[in-house]
Amino acid sequence: MSQANPDPDLARGGGEPRSPFAAALRFIANHPMGVAQALGVLLAIIIVLQNVEPTSIDLLFWSVARVPKLVLILVAMVAGGLTWEVLRRRLLG
Repeated sequence: MSQANPDPDLARGGGEPRSPFAAALRFIANHPMGVAQALGVLLAIIIVLQNVEPTSIDLLFWSVARVPKLVLILVAMVAGGLTWEVLRRRLLG
C-alpha cells in the first residue's frame, strides 16, 4: 500500500523541502546588485532619520546656526568627492 507524502514539495519531486531561508539565499545569489542597492537605500534612510536635528557650525569668522546635520554631512561628502576627482585628474591625467 502506498502512503501519500504530506509535503507538497517532496510530492512534486523537488527533492528536499524548500525553506524560506533557502529561497532568500537563492534570491540574493540571483540579484546581488539589487540587494546591495536596497541595503544602501535602507542605510541612507536610517542616516537621514538619525540626523534631522539642527546644529550650528563655526568656521573661523563665519557662523551658521540651526543647520540640519544631514546637510553638513552631504556638503562634506560632496566636497570630499570633488577634491578627490580634481586630484585624480591632475595627478593621473
